Amino acid sequence: MSTEASVKKETKLFEKFMMVFALVEPLATVPQIFQVWSKNNVSGVSLVTWFIYMITACVWLIHGIRIKDKPIIISGFFWALTQGLVVLGILVH
Repeated sequence: MSTEASVKKETKLFEKFMMVFALVEPLATVPQIFQVWSKNNVSGVSLVTWFIYMITACVWLIHGIRIKDKPIIISGFFWALTQGLVVLGILVH
């Protein structure tokens, strides 16, 4: 196998790996969403911090769309969604 073909195969494998992380990474926010929405508990949850996280995710989403990078788009979308749920929960409760 040529070096170029090897690099392409390695790049495709890494892109698949990044797609998995783009979907899995935002799941880290689920426990916070559960605390805010199911337990109606916002003590110790910072609106400013989560709002900044959400804005940052939106910026990454816009960047991903501009450069047409699927893992960044998917990750940015799900981060903005999950962090937005936390922000909304803080505001509601």
